[in-house]
Amino acid sequence: MKGVSSVIAIILILMIVVALAALAYTWFTGIFASLTSTTATAVTTTTSAMATSFRIEAAKFDTTAKVVYVTIRNVGSSTIKSLGTTTLAAYVNGYQSTINSAGTTTGDITTGGTASINITNGTVACPATGSSTITITIPTGLTDSRSITC
Repeated sequence: MKGVSSVIAIILILMIVVALAALAYTWFTGIFASLTSTTATAVTTTTSAMATSFRIEAAKFDTTAKVVYVTIRNVGSSTIKSLGTTTLAAYVNGYQSTINSAGTTTGDITTGGTASINITNGTVACPATGSSTITITIPTGLTDSRSITC
């Protein structure tokens, strides 16, 4: 009888070890799948942001209409998405200004493409003398500035 109980004890211990190993495998597989997915998304987002770049091509102040006309060009290697009056931010001399119209027909600027932006802020845009600084921020957080003379 003594030999039978030790065999049963060994079998029970082996079953417990196998069950714990299966549980650990399942848990680690789930964690690594989640980490891999999150990392892939972060790498894609970062790569896209690094490939996005723009510059202000031209900026001028129309004294009659009290509007600043700005043209931006996509100089990056990826399309600038969701360009519009609600996603862009425009600053004139550090003050946020209203964007009347922005973008292209599709709202995106492809590589090498341009978009026109009309900014209303006549009081701040052109003081009595001197120049003003126009700053545009796109959805990825990139900014560019240009000085205009009055």
